[in-house]
Amino acid sequence: MSNEQYAIEVTENTVELIESTLLELYRRHPEMKTRYGAAGRQRCREDIAFHFQVLTEAMLAEDANIFLRYVGWGKSVLVNRGVKTDDLLDCFLIMQESLTSLLRKTAAAKANECIQLAVDTFDAFADTPPSCIDPAASLANVANSYLESLLSSDRSQARKVIESAARTGIGLSEICQHVFQPVQREVGRLWQVNQITVAQEHYCTAITDAMISELRVRTKPQAADGHLFVGACVPGEQHSIGLRMVCEEMEAHGWRVYFTGANTPTSSILDLVKRLNVAALGLSCATPMQLPNVRLMIASVRASRKEAKILVGGRVFNDFPGLWKKIGADAYAEDAASAARVAARFVREKAPAANRA
Repeated sequence: MSNEQYAIEVTENTVELIESTLLELYRRHPEMKTRYGAAGRQRCREDIAFHFQVLTEAMLAEDANIFLRYVGWGKSVLVNRGVKTDDLLDCFLIMQESLTSLLRKTAAAKANECIQLAVDTFDAFADTPPSCIDPAASLANVANSYLESLLSSDRSQARKVIESAARTGIGLSEICQHVFQPVQREVGRLWQVNQITVAQEHYCTAITDAMISELRVRTKPQAADGHLFVGACVPGEQHSIGLRMVCEEMEAHGWRVYFTGANTPTSSILDLVKRLNVAALGLSCATPMQLPNVRLMIASVRASRKEAKILVGGRVFNDFPGLWKKIGADAYAEDAASAARVAARFVREKAPAANRA
């Protein structure tokens, strides 16, 4: 059997696997009922569902690192909130028992191999991952100043930092790539290590979104060439700021842009693809939990409009650069600037040979 078949077997038994793991976890730790209550039990069920979902994605991609990185992230979240990790490790061991009990031997062995690797590596996962702003990177000083303004809730100062950079001739593309993108990732890391709240994270994102709008009006786009780019976040994906940067870059390069934002239903995207002459569809996904929705979206678009090119991006694809091939996309871009280059290549490839540059 192939890895895909093993993964499908896990998926087909997911409901039973989740309930089996949850029941055994609470049987071994009856104190959890009092400690967390009914809401905590439901949250635990959701977490176990995520564990199995990411495990399945790692098996489909034949890359255990997808599961390992997810576990490392989870460990960091717990440790920095003062939560013991024993329950998480015990949950993984019970997951292995459930897989052995409910799946065929070969499929269970394949899934358990990935879980065991995470358990064996658990102590090596960093409690506090390093900053996402590389001090040696271009515009790192601007990024740090901008972040400091955001964390101080000083919108006026944040604007001054960006305006100062823009006055030196730094364009929207460079600011997005070297300031906004690393700062947004750092904001996510700060939430991960419990240094900021969700409200602060949302505030930082809202200010950055506003800054992009202010810079955009100062940027003179190329003449529109008629090609349409649709940018959408798949169902369940709430992180849209990166895709917003991509759409601004595409418009600056002469594309007509239709940006749908976060959490876009698959049916709505299919409606656009059918009604409009979409040259390229950009799909954004930040976490492995949304990969099934990316896969479904791609398959649905292929069935509706085969000629539409599909470009994927987002944190999960940046972390695993070869993943886009296994998910069925035509290409991947790590940032807004590279997305514009890839989309331009799509157009050149589609043009008659005599018209190609």
